[in-house]
Amino acid sequence: MKRKPAEARRDDCRVQLAGREVSDPYRWMEEDSQALRTWVDEQHQYTTVQLSSLHARERIRGRLEELMRAPTVGTITKAGDRYFFRQRLKDQELAGLYYRETPNTEPRLLLDPNELSSDGTITLADTHPSRDGSLIAYRLSGSGSSRMSLHVMDVDKKEVLPDVIPGEVNPVAHAWHTRNRVAWVPDNSGFYYTRATVVGDTRFHHKLYFHRLGDDWRDDILVFGESLKREQTPYPQLSSDGRYLIVVVQDLSSAAPCSELYLLDRENPQRDFLPVVRGIDAFITAAFHRDSLYIQTNHQAPLGKLTAIKLADITAGKFAATTVIAEGSYPLGDWTTVGNYIFVETLEDVSSRLRVYDLAGKFVKQIELPGIGSIKALTAEPDSDDLLISFSSFLKPRTEYRLNLETLEYTAHQQQEVSFDSEAFELEQVWFESSDKTRIPMFLIHKKGIERDGKNAAVVHGYGGFGVSLLPSFAAHVIPFLESGGIYAIVNARGGGEFGEEWHRAGMRENKQNVFDDFIAAGEWLIAQGYSQASRLGCFGWSNGGLSVNVIAVQRPDLWKAVVAGAAVTDMARFHLAHGGQHWVADYGSPEDSEDLDLLMRYSPYHTLPQKIEAPAILTVVPENDDRVAPWHGYKMHAAWLAANVSENPILLRLEKQAGHRGSRRASRTIDRYADIWAFFFWQLSLD
Repeated sequence: MKRKPAEARRDDCRVQLAGREVSDPYRWMEEDSQALRTWVDEQHQYTTVQLSSLHARERIRGRLEELMRAPTVGTITKAGDRYFFRQRLKDQELAGLYYRETPNTEPRLLLDPNELSSDGTITLADTHPSRDGSLIAYRLSGSGSSRMSLHVMDVDKKEVLPDVIPGEVNPVAHAWHTRNRVAWVPDNSGFYYTRATVVGDTRFHHKLYFHRLGDDWRDDILVFGESLKREQTPYPQLSSDGRYLIVVVQDLSSAAPCSELYLLDRENPQRDFLPVVRGIDAFITAAFHRDSLYIQTNHQAPLGKLTAIKLADITAGKFAATTVIAEGSYPLGDWTTVGNYIFVETLEDVSSRLRVYDLAGKFVKQIELPGIGSIKALTAEPDSDDLLISFSSFLKPRTEYRLNLETLEYTAHQQQEVSFDSEAFELEQVWFESSDKTRIPMFLIHKKGIERDGKNAAVVHGYGGFGVSLLPSFAAHVIPFLESGGIYAIVNARGGGEFGEEWHRAGMRENKQNVFDDFIAAGEWLIAQGYSQASRLGCFGWSNGGLSVNVIAVQRPDLWKAVVAGAAVTDMARFHLAHGGQHWVADYGSPEDSEDLDLLMRYSPYHTLPQKIEAPAILTVVPENDDRVAPWHGYKMHAAWLAANVSENPILLRLEKQAGHRGSRRASRTIDRYADIWAFFFWQLSLD
């Protein structure tokens, strides 16, 4: 057994921040140095030896090979008469880009990322086909970086064009709530896109440009955003005829998210952009359909509503939004306009429902989905004769359905096949009371007929932030744990969007402790109801979820036997200084504000960890090239856990090299990551 590595050097680093002294003994880990690399490598090597020696790991890895090597197909996007999608064949490392000429013809390969680099570190990110499907823009990521280069391919010729916009200016970037896009003009002469204007600060300073094919990107025309402040991000969209361009502007750096919307009549450009929505403290999404602009917002409607404005009225300067679908009893989710219909997803008790309305908002029909689950995507062209619905659930792999616009009936079009017996398991949705008596929902997945004798291993998974909803979705990596008798519990803590903006706000800023109380109450409920016991209870979170599980490990170390935190935010005094952390201020608060800092320091796990603690077993997973959550969050927290722990439980650090925020996308490395995570849980929860 490899010798346990040394604890990290502690410095007497104390700084004044917003009027208070903050201790930061591992500040030195924020700078790359040989000493840091050596220490991290020793920690990682020790973890590798520990986990690879576990008897269960090879068995888990073998089962994951069967489950996660199965062919996969991503969301289908229709452009013109073509259907674009990503597909990974059996035994391939990365998914390639394909298209079909019709829904049922043989797929044609456009781009194979497996051939772009010998080590699989160049991956395909998002894709943006032109309106007719003859051209496609796509972004490539190197070693997990979120600053990706933008490329263009001629689909007919399968030829990559010389037009490249480099990752150093971060084209088509987005913050945490709104997806960005390339907006092609109808004649395919070019496209609108966003990029940073300040190299070295590319998470910010984004403006809207037009790129004409064949031109050098440095000569691209600035279209919008000259007066935008550093933290504002524009998002473009064109009407199908190309006449109108809208730009949604979002700012997530203040106490509340702020949104604006502008419209340009490209046939009358001298009028410049017209303001449609001025600075509201809410999120908005928008889409053109025929002669109207549809806008979804939670402004004065926490569960969301859909409004419409006639385009002619906007250009005439006299307009008012008409409510098409009023705020209802459940949160408004995804939506799209197709033909004569509006399709609207609502989230009802943390499961998707799909309803059809006419363009004036009159209810037409509810589409009966295949049980509890979530809609992953609704895609169609504005005047398509079908709608593509991507659907998944905990025990049902992703399936693509085609809904006929004439009959409003759907059929299965494509389903992912995974080698497991879904009939052997059951899904429960339970509700429990948190510390303030708020009822919190939680899904439990386990074998049928499980005994509630308190002896089952259980892992609680959650997130609790940024309005992110944890909806029913298939996760193949969990299956070995379920097959071995484990219980996987997904807690829908406050801070998410499962019940609208009020649910989100109940877990942000001054209410952040509610999130941790919900996690703790979930663990206590599982024990009280006989599902598990503290010695067999674990928790697992990633990113903001990694923050949540670190906090509950500090606040209730007696409740958990094992904790896995991946890409975790841990230093709440300095999160805003790295990468895009300033975009998180709307959810967390600002460390530079004395009142916000006081709230942050009440739970910041790096700062609230006592000098001595009987810690549970901790596995910290750090993606080395994470440029969303800086790796030093994980390094500093791991060092603090090592120094404070007085229990016999292991404190381990797993470094994932050449990987970004979500870990490596290569199949083999994804399998290795989850083999380590679940081997750790099997070991600590006595399933080994």
